[in-house]
Amino acid sequence: MALLARLGAFSGKATGPAVAAVPREGAELRVTMVLAPQTAAKLDSGRLAALTAEVRVLDTGFAAFAANAPLIRRTDLLVVQLDPDNAADVAALESFAAGPGQRIPVVAAVENLTISATRTLLRSSIADVLPIPFSLEELAQAIDAGRDRVSRAATGGGPAHQANIIAVQGALGGMGTSMVATQLAQIWAADRQVLLIDLDVQRGNAALYLNLKPRLSIADLIEAEDRLDAEFLRMVVERHQTGLGVVAAPADMNPLDALTPEFIERLLDVAAQNYDLVLLDMPGVWIDWSAAAMQKADLILLVSQMTVSGVQQGRRQLDVLEANNLGERVRLVMNRMTPGLFGKYDLTDAEQVLRNKIHTALSNDYPTVSAALDEGKAVGQMKLKARIDKELRGLAAGLVQDLAAVEVGA
Repeated sequence: MALLARLGAFSGKATGPAVAAVPREGAELRVTMVLAPQTAAKLDSGRLAALTAEVRVLDTGFAAFAANAPLIRRTDLLVVQLDPDNAADVAALESFAAGPGQRIPVVAAVENLTISATRTLLRSSIADVLPIPFSLEELAQAIDAGRDRVSRAATGGGPAHQANIIAVQGALGGMGTSMVATQLAQIWAADRQVLLIDLDVQRGNAALYLNLKPRLSIADLIEAEDRLDAEFLRMVVERHQTGLGVVAAPADMNPLDALTPEFIERLLDVAAQNYDLVLLDMPGVWIDWSAAAMQKADLILLVSQMTVSGVQQGRRQLDVLEANNLGERVRLVMNRMTPGLFGKYDLTDAEQVLRNKIHTALSNDYPTVSAALDEGKAVGQMKLKARIDKELRGLAAGLVQDLAAVEVGA
């Protein structure tokens, strides 16, 4: 329980919008409004469509927003209701602005706004201040001011690109985590820019399974510290024949504490701004930085097998994920399955023990998978119409649909 409590500080539950997001075709700016329930209830959400932005409204509180890393990545401008006389609220916002919210301009919405409060807020990290109640025109002006700041800060003059992030973790060692990660990465690399990061700094096999011999590794990124940027990342990335980019695990074993939550935050922010999809091959351990990586992920693939240890350890991993409010992001993958007489998998008993639905089952085709990993290729290249190739492609397509839902509901 001590572990659950300690890791809980690094993750939060993905909370949905109290009012549905209002998308606009070709919208440049994604605005999240965090308002008190009574303020959100009075808001005419239908009129928000008149703004040249995509707006979502939350009434779940600022703490819930600050703990939702996928939503933060999809926010270009934050409007948050604030009591300037509440020192704890102001301190929480300042802490956010100095950490995960560094790139996000913040507009404070304040009831009974005074000139003194306005001056105080504008001397802090606040980009603009809105009185409550505010008109649509006042909100539009605040959004335009935030748009200017975003445009100045981002390369290319627009809001920073933010990729989806998927973490792949095994219920325990030997579940086929790296196989699933490398095979999915190759499938997705066919039509998007994909980066696979091997975070298993002690036993990482991603580069090996892709038949790559990288000159540099994640250890070089760790040593870079504050010099870690897009250019440095590109220097370390090894290119696979599919176009997939790979950040390899070190050739030598590194201590787990060589990584920190701050390093993970910076690495994933840089990666997300330069790729369409970032895939994390996770170690099978829970530590502060691995919890931070899980928190940054839109989806978490938990890979297990239909064995006593696989199911029991899968349940333990789910306990930790659910205790850290990450359960809704998990998709269970049961690897090395043997079909029954009629070609179907019997998942009933495992789902009862796991108390979760199994998202995908992958067949046990050792010769095909082993040959693919030895040559660094997709399983479909080794055996035409292989069942496991069809299953992996189905998994990839299903996750793309889930990511699309995350984009709307995050």
